[in-house]
Amino acid sequence: MTTKNIRTWKNKEGNLCFSYNTRQPMEKPLIIAVIGICIGTVIFAEYLYFNTAYSLFPLLFLFMFIFMYWCVYPCKDNEAVEEMMMDKNVDLRLHNELKTFNKNTYEVRRRFHQDSKGTYGIITGTYMLVLLSDGEILEYELKYHKPTKIEYAYHEFIKRPTKCTNPEHKKVIEIRSFTKWWMQIAIPEKAKLSLIIFAFVSIGIALTSLYLWLMIKFEWKAIVFFIVYIVIFMILQSLISKSKNRIVKILDFIISLPIIITKILLNLMFPTMIVLMSYMCLGAYAFGIPIIIVIALYFLLNLNISWETMFFITLAVGSIISVHGSKFIHWMIKEQSPLKNWENHKYEAVKTELALYVINKNNVNFLIYLAYFLYLSLSGFMQIQYNEPLITTNIDSAILKAFLVFIAFSNMVNKSKDVEIKVKPLLSKMIRLITTHDEN
Repeated sequence: MTTKNIRTWKNKEGNLCFSYNTRQPMEKPLIIAVIGICIGTVIFAEYLYFNTAYSLFPLLFLFMFIFMYWCVYPCKDNEAVEEMMMDKNVDLRLHNELKTFNKNTYEVRRRFHQDSKGTYGIITGTYMLVLLSDGEILEYELKYHKPTKIEYAYHEFIKRPTKCTNPEHKKVIEIRSFTKWWMQIAIPEKAKLSLIIFAFVSIGIALTSLYLWLMIKFEWKAIVFFIVYIVIFMILQSLISKSKNRIVKILDFIISLPIIITKILLNLMFPTMIVLMSYMCLGAYAFGIPIIIVIALYFLLNLNISWETMFFITLAVGSIISVHGSKFIHWMIKEQSPLKNWENHKYEAVKTELALYVINKNNVNFLIYLAYFLYLSLSGFMQIQYNEPLITTNIDSAILKAFLVFIAFSNMVNKSKDVEIKVKPLLSKMIRLITTHDEN
């Protein structure tokens, strides 16, 4: 980039003005014509010699890319000249401008920016943005003056900057950080709390899975290792606790570290374990009782009933009990489950409260609908796409019918609230009908 063609002067306001030989879009058409002829020649030669046109699309794509660059690169050259001139003048002016700020204020970064509008990218404003250490943004403007009958087009650098208030300009230069972005992002409080709960549950499930994996992987070795560690830990604790030596105390901390880490992990796992246990109890009481009754009737009455039918009855009745028998489930958990509040420790009341809260009727109703929705979606896809059942034809049919029974029962319960027959007036009218006779 050369500066010998740039003419500079100052106007009556003391602002620096300059003009230069601006480059025009799509100048030197011979260049693009030669490139187009070369690409066309390659495509034509391939067709003549090999009777193929494999290079057609790649070369046309390349030509389109070169054509777009040829159209805009002169404008980029103009931008480079304007940015250079603005940089020089900002360097001269900024030092004096910073004197009006705190003495510790300094420049952090600067950005050349142009506002544009329309699909053709018409430039509506040119600026040099300067970010200061105190977070303030200064905005130097470069005004463009169109040519007139008596003078050529030129640019005027406004020597006094303004404080930037344009939010789009601020986005260009402000330093972005994850913390700042997270604080500014407009997420409802409910969504943020949901993310935190999801993180707690995920950590709890991950840690529980890790412990189960260790037990399955190492089996009895893990149990033996744990027992040996506890024995050694207790022996060392009894010996170390009597010593006041600093090194011994550090050794005590190192030996206790696995216990401390395990306690922290168990505390993180505890809420998730309670939630999972509450749903396990819900499943045991809601689905266990119907299946026990069905099996008992099967053996006692020697019923000729298939196990698919037993599955259907259990699933339908269990779903209904889960939602519409919520008071019974809550009573069972409060009185007849490991989650009962025995009043031995303060946390037991909180544990029971959490367990009952997560198996709220509305929560369970949503989960049952979600489970049916996922299963029936997969089952329907397998049936339509491959003409095959997801498990077996009878099982898929049993689940579908159980869901229909659940929907029918739920709607019946909801519609029963709209029934206009009241017991007392009905009984009164029936008695009147019985006791009312014509006089003889």
